[in-house]
Amino acid sequence: MLPADSHPHPGVVLFHGSGAQERDLFTARWFAEQGIAALAYDKRGVGKSTGNFRTVPFMELCDDGLAAIDYLKSRKEIDAKRIGVWGLSQGGWLGPLAASRSPEVSFVIAVSGPGVSPGEQMIVYYANELRSGGLTESDVQEASVLRRDIWNYLSTGAGYEKAKVELEQGRTKRWYKQVRAQQDDLFGPLQPPAELSNPEHPGFNWFQHEMNYDPVPTLRMVRVPALFLFGDKDRLIPVAESVAAIRRVLAEEGHHNFTIREFPNDDHSMRLMSGNDYGEIDPEYLQTMRVWLATHVQNAP
Repeated sequence: MLPADSHPHPGVVLFHGSGAQERDLFTARWFAEQGIAALAYDKRGVGKSTGNFRTVPFMELCDDGLAAIDYLKSRKEIDAKRIGVWGLSQGGWLGPLAASRSPEVSFVIAVSGPGVSPGEQMIVYYANELRSGGLTESDVQEASVLRRDIWNYLSTGAGYEKAKVELEQGRTKRWYKQVRAQQDDLFGPLQPPAELSNPEHPGFNWFQHEMNYDPVPTLRMVRVPALFLFGDKDRLIPVAESVAAIRRVLAEEGHHNFTIREFPNDDHSMRLMSGNDYGEIDPEYLQTMRVWLATHVQNAP
């Protein structure tokens, strides 16, 4: 999506969140209104896109964004030296990953991008789901320990007998029904070690490739201006731990140009929350991006 005037513009490629995501036209229009050309596309196998995003580890989807950057560079309307990336949620992992892999990325905006592994992020998500369902904190913690132990077995292949015993014990707990109903089917049949390396088995990509992806080494490799935005009512990711991880990188590496903002009453999608109700996109979030872009992209030396 192009701004109204005709001179070469900065550009941005929009990375998706997890799941079946079509092109984000709302965010693309917003960037165009700020004078930045935006390229939004359908995720593999969604909308008008071919392929299937579910058959590859999510990190490989970074290649699609890098291809989009190459396309923007070929357009005369685009200033090839000012092309960046924006990503929400899973896109908050992919944007920094793209910047770490390509010198063509000149800035990064990561919205609700976890600073922890996908496995840890999903354990936090499922724990918050149980809290919302009325479980006590002790029950939530007990269920989370079980989930972490089972997932570690499925990821490493170590501790099969221990995992079987823990699952059997879990079936006697008062929180069993709530945990069993969650999306990951924690109490489904436990794969024996010989099956864990079978690429055809459900969950192979998650447990063997995605779950333990560590975003911190990638963050250390980002050498361009980066903006990290979070909402303090986000129930999908551990916000405090994510902010702390980014700050640790800043403390370790003095040449990073990172800006971190946390917005009160914003959810994972940066919508204002009132009680349990979701409202509009937070104007302060949009204004923060607007001011940061003016300083680090549009008027950068």
